Amino acid sequence: MNNKRLRSLLEQYFNDAISDTDRTELLSYLNDNPGEVFSSVDEEMLNLEGAPEFDNVRAQKVLADIKADSRFKDEAIVPLPVIRKSNIIKLYAGWVKVAAAVLIFASVGFYFVHRQKMGTAKNQVAANVSAKIVPGSNKAILTLATGKSIVLDSAANGALANSGKSQVNKVGDGKLVYDVLPNATHAGVNAVLYNTLTIPPGGQYQVVLPDGTQVWLNSSSSLSYPTEFAGNSRTVKLTGEAYFEVAKNKDKPFYVEMNNVQVKVLGTHFNISAYADDNDLTTTLLEGSVQISKNGSLALLKPGQQAVIGNSANAITVSKAHINEAMAWKNGYFMFNDDNIVDIMKKVSRWYDADVEYKGNFADQRFGGMFTRSKSINDLLKNLEQIGNVHFKITGRRITVMQ
Repeated sequence: MNNKRLRSLLEQYFNDAISDTDRTELLSYLNDNPGEVFSSVDEEMLNLEGAPEFDNVRAQKVLADIKADSRFKDEAIVPLPVIRKSNIIKLYAGWVKVAAAVLIFASVGFYFVHRQKMGTAKNQVAANVSAKIVPGSNKAILTLATGKSIVLDSAANGALANSGKSQVNKVGDGKLVYDVLPNATHAGVNAVLYNTLTIPPGGQYQVVLPDGTQVWLNSSSSLSYPTEFAGNSRTVKLTGEAYFEVAKNKDKPFYVEMNNVQVKVLGTHFNISAYADDNDLTTTLLEGSVQISKNGSLALLKPGQQAVIGNSANAITVSKAHINEAMAWKNGYFMFNDDNIVDIMKKVSRWYDADVEYKGNFADQRFGGMFTRSKSINDLLKNLEQIGNVHFKITGRRITVMQ
């Protein structure tokens, strides 16, 4: 088999699009030439960003996961090769894009890389059978200018209300759209009215604003915005985390305000994480340009950069962004990059709507990895337990983190 054909089969495998015939061909070839997977899978195929090399054990883990793939259950087993250092896959879960995730996570769901020596003890999650901690879903509460609140996850699709010159519509599961009504004549049509979209813990939602700007909101977040962008600018207020695709309008700049920070854009794609209980506010730019300011400090971002501002400071630090990490939540994943357990559990508690308490000192516990947000809380916690001196107990909706 030539390299081009092998790469094609592997890419089909990664994208979960391989046929039975091609699957058999791939497996048969890997049985006879197991080392070829290491010379064929590279950074270009996986779109990695400076990933560190796997060691021999982790490289063998990749083939072990192929072997455990349920689609290969009735086929021959791929033997694990003796791997030369020059052939070790450069593969780290924190950098793997969604299309490639099937290879590593098909059988185990989540593989963590730990920065400490791993103990030999195997811990188990002590889960209360009555616990009902489930993954988040599309849910939100819309508060109109009148003070009326609408629970969107239980509302029917279609027109929900008229607010100012806009009609508010629920479109499908998890999306709110504002349509401007140029000939509106209802009461209060000329007033500048504000609506607020609030995402509870365990929720997410999308809104299309009156100017066509699209906003995706993460759990425990809220966005306040006018139902008509009158005047010479467009301003919204954010708490929590959101991804913006701003409609271009050079004559009317778009502003996002949060925690004494202002982000100014004309038309661009960017993510903002501005949770009050995080140490930093982070803006990650994917496309276009944004200007960030706080109490006299100013910074201009280019695509592929991120700005970090301490919640209790004014200095703005600009550096190269980890795009995949910033966008993981929107794409349906958790992605951790040498994160401590406290920061990890903040994200977990927001998405699974659970309380977290700690018993022990976890300052030296660092983790990296990727995990689909649709999987159960037990799957996530068990994988954390497998690689370090940490384990968990679930009691009702409370997760206790212990050593």
